[in-house]
Amino acid sequence: MNIRRMLVWSFAAALVFSLLGGVLSAHHGRAGYDQKDSTKTITGTVTEYNWKNPHVSITWEAKDADGKPVTWTGEFSSPTTMLSYGMSRASFKAGDEVNVTVIAAKGGIPYGLVTKVTRPNGKVVIDLSDRLGVVFQ
Repeated sequence: MNIRRMLVWSFAAALVFSLLGGVLSAHHGRAGYDQKDSTKTITGTVTEYNWKNPHVSITWEAKDADGKPVTWTGEFSSPTTMLSYGMSRASFKAGDEVNVTVIAAKGGIPYGLVTKVTRPNGKVVIDLSDRLGVVFQ
């Protein structure tokens, strides 16, 4: 009876891992980002900063060409990678003024891959501009 139970559990575990394996190793591509126009810089005020896997993200309120508010979201790499570039969970807080350079999503969606963030005084918080080629490989 113990051998049978062990075989059933082994089979169940193998089935679960085979079904979830693709999900666990999945990652999104970069086809949804505007590679032609390269980057754009949007100035605004941080409303949210998320330091969690799988990607660190920042959300900020900006104004469009007509002065209407637009909420942008920018995606960084993982927290571990961003730590290696000198960022931390304390890099931004709600209310911070920022100039965020992104590779914008296609279709005018206010979302992008962050390549650089500076403060209004010009202080660079993070600059990943030299990694642009790597982003689209």
